[in-house]
Amino acid sequence: MNVIALTGRLGSEPVRRDTTAGVVCEFRLAVDGRPRLWIVIETWGQLAGRCAQHLHTGRQVAISGRLCHDEYVTRSGEKAERWYAKAHDVTFLDRPTEEAT
Repeated sequence: MNVIALTGRLGSEPVRRDTTAGVVCEFRLAVDGRPRLWIVIETWGQLAGRCAQHLHTGRQVAISGRLCHDEYVTRSGEKAERWYAKAHDVTFLDRPTEEAT
């Protein structure tokens, strides 16, 4: 079973992209602990649109989804990999500040 649940704050502004497979939104989540965990969260479809519209740096969220791993070759020809969480649910845990609305 591949299930991940995390709570943390956005470390940067979400990035929305329109692809041939649909809308995707990615953001970095800072999960408290020792050491602090920084993980990229990926959302798709309507959830991606809501995240791109309503989330901003510093907002607190809870996500649930699955842990994913990609291997790829960089432009310079080197092998690389990345770990990220593909979220199927994002819960906004705080209200936006006046500046973000």
